[in-house]
Amino acid sequence: MPPDLIAAAATEAEWLRLWFRVMILTNLAAVFFILKKKPTGGFTARPEALAILAAFVASGVTMNWLYDWVGYVRLLGVTHLLFWTPVYFWLLGKFWRDEYSGPFRVYVFIYLVIAGASLLTDATDVIRYMLGNHQPLHLN
Repeated sequence: MPPDLIAAAATEAEWLRLWFRVMILTNLAAVFFILKKKPTGGFTARPEALAILAAFVASGVTMNWLYDWVGYVRLLGVTHLLFWTPVYFWLLGKFWRDEYSGPFRVYVFIYLVIAGASLLTDATDVIRYMLGNHQPLHLN
C-alpha cells in the first residue's frame, strides 16, 4: 500500500487524476468569492464560499485519516458525503431560488455539477463497500 493518500491517488489512470484536479480546483476557486461587495460600500464575507472551503478541508483531512485506517478503498468517499452533502443541498436550494447572480452564480453552477457528480460516485462506492466490496481501489 502506498504510504499516503496522495501517493495512492497518483497510481490512478490519467483521466481519474485529471478528475481529482478538477474537483480540487473547483473547490479552491471558492477563495475568489469569499468577499462580496455590499450595496452600501465595503465588503462582507460570503458564507457559501467559506462553507465550500471548510467542507473541502474537513473532507480532505478526514479522508487522509481514513486512508491511514482502512487503506485505499471505496469507503473513502464517505468523507465527501459527510461534509459536502449539506453544503451541496444548501447551495442547490439557494441556486433554485435564484439567490445568486453574475460570476458567483456561474461558479455555483459549476460547483453543483462537479460536486454532484462526485457525490453520486461516492454514494455508489460507499454502498458497494457496505455490501462487502472491501478490495483496494485500482493501483497501477
